[in-house]
Amino acid sequence: MNTVVKVGRIAAIALILAAIVGDAWPGVADGTLRFFNFFGYFTIQSNLIAAAALGIAAFYTGRERPSWVEYLRACAAVYLVIVTVVYWTLLAPSSDPEVPWANYIVHLVSCLIVLADWLLVGPRRALPAKGFWVVLLYPVVWLAVVLARGATDGWVPYGFLEPDNGYASVAVVVGGIVVVGSVLALLLFKATRWRLVTP
Repeated sequence: MNTVVKVGRIAAIALILAAIVGDAWPGVADGTLRFFNFFGYFTIQSNLIAAAALGIAAFYTGRERPSWVEYLRACAAVYLVIVTVVYWTLLAPSSDPEVPWANYIVHLVSCLIVLADWLLVGPRRALPAKGFWVVLLYPVVWLAVVLARGATDGWVPYGFLEPDNGYASVAVVVGGIVVVGSVLALLLFKATRWRLVTP
């Protein structure tokens, strides 16, 4: 079973990275890709975090994992659940992806993979609820950078963060995402695991 889980994680990494490359390729091909804009999306960054988490977890497959690895895995799961929910509820109706298969992977499949990985090969002990704030560190930094860019060069990755809508509107959306992220973190920290691999 160790081998199956390890190979599955490596295959998932390859799938996620292929989707990111697939998403970027049209812009690369026609010379319109703007590196910092493309990699400024929470979706892309969260998928890269997921790939890193799966890679590190693959290294520790069948062995005791340090607590920081479990926090990283939990962060990846929370971020991708937020990505999936926000995309399919707020963005998908007006979205017209250039590469549909890659779009489905980064906005749905990767989320299902990291959730399954967490639930089926979870930590031996539940993470302490008081540590949920760790999950919020990266989104807070990301939001700060995005809002700074929106106020300076005018670029924002998602319409609901557009400064022209008013910062009160942005604050409501951001506050909602922070609350949802906190609740998801607490749920995942305490979620029941059906352990396929036990160190």
